Amino acid sequence: MRKLRLLATLVPLVALAFPAAAQLEKFKDWDKSPEFTYYATEDEQAAWKAVKSDEEAQKFYNLFWGKRHPDYQKTAQNVFRARFDALAAKADELFPLGKPGEKRFRRGALTERGKVLILLGPPHAMGSKVTTSATAGAGLGAEEGEGRVLAAGGAGTAVLTRFQYEKEQLPEWSGLKTLLLNFTTDQTTLSESVDKPADVKKIQKKAIAAALVNPKMTEPPVYKTREEHEAEQRAAAAAAEAAKGPVLSAPVREKLEALIGKEPQGDLGVFPLAFGDKATRLMVQLGVPAAAVAAPAAAVAADPAAAAAAPAQAATPAMKVALLVRGKDGKDAARREEAAVLQKSKGDFFVDYSLPVEPGDYEVAMALLDETGAEKVSAHRTVNVPALPSELGVSQLLLAYNDVPFEGAKGDEPLVFSARKFVVRGDNRFQKTDGLAYVARLYNPAVDPATRKLNLQRSISIKPKNGSTIDVPQPPDEPMAVPEQAGMSTALVLDLAGAIVDVNIGEYFRPGEYTLILKLTDVVAGKSVEVKTPFTLVAPPAPAAKAPAAKAPATKK
Repeated sequence: MRKLRLLATLVPLVALAFPAAAQLEKFKDWDKSPEFTYYATEDEQAAWKAVKSDEEAQKFYNLFWGKRHPDYQKTAQNVFRARFDALAAKADELFPLGKPGEKRFRRGALTERGKVLILLGPPHAMGSKVTTSATAGAGLGAEEGEGRVLAAGGAGTAVLTRFQYEKEQLPEWSGLKTLLLNFTTDQTTLSESVDKPADVKKIQKKAIAAALVNPKMTEPPVYKTREEHEAEQRAAAAAAEAAKGPVLSAPVREKLEALIGKEPQGDLGVFPLAFGDKATRLMVQLGVPAAAVAAPAAAVAADPAAAAAAPAQAATPAMKVALLVRGKDGKDAARREEAAVLQKSKGDFFVDYSLPVEPGDYEVAMALLDETGAEKVSAHRTVNVPALPSELGVSQLLLAYNDVPFEGAKGDEPLVFSARKFVVRGDNRFQKTDGLAYVARLYNPAVDPATRKLNLQRSISIKPKNGSTIDVPQPPDEPMAVPEQAGMSTALVLDLAGAIVDVNIGEYFRPGEYTLILKLTDVVAGKSVEVKTPFTLVAPPAPAAKAPAAKAPATKK
């Protein structure tokens, strides 16, 4: 009676033990698949038994492959899985036992030969021969004959297969230099054995550990469908294109493209800079002579600070500015076509921008157009935008003829450094009444570990084309505290700006060609960097010659 009662209690328990498996449809036999059979850890084998639905199984499946994805953070393409699928397909092709549809059929990927092929990859050499159970042991050593399963009760057809691996075919994690394995397959009983099952078991254990590259992953990676990925790519491309600026109208593009490829011309200053977060920007400034502006044809701000404070009130469609920055690949990197907001400087005007661009070589074309679309001013320059240096470095040297106070500027305000706005001559041709100021950006200066300060020394000299170098006196540079950087900065950057002559440079230098040289010494690092740029002081125009006095008419006789 106890047995009957015991059986009676076992029936419902058995019934309760299987509902989870009964609910699996898509993943009903996945635990018998080659990937699970060969690569599932003991913890995963135990966890699979608790899976109760296809939804849970799908998550388990995705997590299983996610843990074996070497680069899941960058790409959905799992190279480990792709290799596994290819080897499993090859094993199915080469090593099936029986025929599909037969009760005892076994796919090639689940045979001993398939297992080794999947775990280690293709061998250096592989050979097979057909024999019978009576002759199967002929020519094989005792060790090679162990574990062979043949047809019971007499001669049966057997296939002997040999895998030979050399160091080049063996994965590094195997720890093996060579490997020779012999497999015996009985075609009658559809059974198979390997001569070194202990070695194969060790190889499988190592393969499981090597494949598990993300053992702490708890949630499967979420990958987008192909359609979602393509849609995101299109959206990103559209956003990148929109970030370059508005699409240029055909007439404006034609005018700007006519400047591309020609020699540098016009009053266009270009100043490329890298920032501590590795972003790079190109600052451009177009000089506009007063004669090109006929009030009230354009919006004019009395000074740069006023233009920054209220650009919307100053804008008018009477005149517009057009800009095109083109890369070496012929593609637009930045563009503008909008109402001109001119800022005033010493009787003339200018308009400038700060443009996000990638490091590289560019051509910059810029123009000021009147209400009819006619060019009032145009200019063209080439420029290289360098990436953020990894060591001590310096930007190009910017020269300005005027600099004025500019408080409250944003980080991307063009040509504002040390709370001052710098106004340039694009061709570095200075007038007698101009001032002379400079700007340079220093990258990665060293910090004294003891004082947590920078110790920089600068020297400035001006070299005439035909003459001796002139050293510009500089106040002594004292160690300074490390300036605060933006939150995402990966490098320390420091802007150095100063004025050499406030006004009337012609009182200090004769007309001619010069080179300004800035040398910066990092005392802490014991290194120096130097940057130089040429400029010209233009001779004032000669006074117009007086016309000769008219002669009195001759007296008539």
